[in-house]
Amino acid sequence: MITKSAGGAEGGRPRVLGEVQELARQHAPSAIAELARLALKAKSETARIAAIRELLDRGYGRSRQALEVAAPAGDALDLLRLMMEEIDVIERKRAYKRDWKPDLGPH
Repeated sequence: MITKSAGGAEGGRPRVLGEVQELARQHAPSAIAELARLALKAKSETARIAAIRELLDRGYGRSRQALEVAAPAGDALDLLRLMMEEIDVIERKRAYKRDWKPDLGPH
């Protein structure tokens, strides 16, 4: 039985999510068997392909997707400097948010 959790579990995930994952894992062997059956015997080619894709994704992981990156003109060192500056800005913003305290001066 899944019950509503009063708080999060260790790692910041809700306890309910862990319970749902456990229930899903209990059905995994029969789900994999059904995917294998569909991959071999489904009448629809679309269903067979979908089942095969699911089996391969779970067995070997999804295939990697190509990523195209447009970089500004210039040499690699300029690009590296630009990236480091952007990382620095992001880190400063995170530090500001983390360290910010409201001004509760005299009223």
